[in-house]
Amino acid sequence: MIEKPMVLKTDLRHFLDEEGKLLTLTEQAKTVFEFLSKIVSSISECIAQPIVDIDLVAVNLKCNTRAEQINCQGDIEASCINIGLIEWHCDSCKAAGTISNWQGSLWDKQQHIMH
Repeated sequence: MIEKPMVLKTDLRHFLDEEGKLLTLTEQAKTVFEFLSKIVSSISECIAQPIVDIDLVAVNLKCNTRAEQINCQGDIEASCINIGLIEWHCDSCKAAGTISNWQGSLWDKQQHIMH
């Protein structure tokens, strides 16, 4: 049997209220959100407008920060494709995921160009 990696597909808006502020979360959900928001901040700093595909960026984040019971010491790498979807994965284990609807959030660090 082929082992399929778990892919965490996340819509960042599910963690936010109508004003874009963080909802009251359980401790586990806070841990996951902190992990995802660090990926968004790190990758969005590398994005110019308009969005073009960017290569893998090493995010200053260890895989084991996703949850307390994870003992993987791998590093997280991420990229963004031009539809605004962030893709991330661990360079050691099979952990991976996507983050959508992050643009315009408090964690979006893109340099917007005024035309």
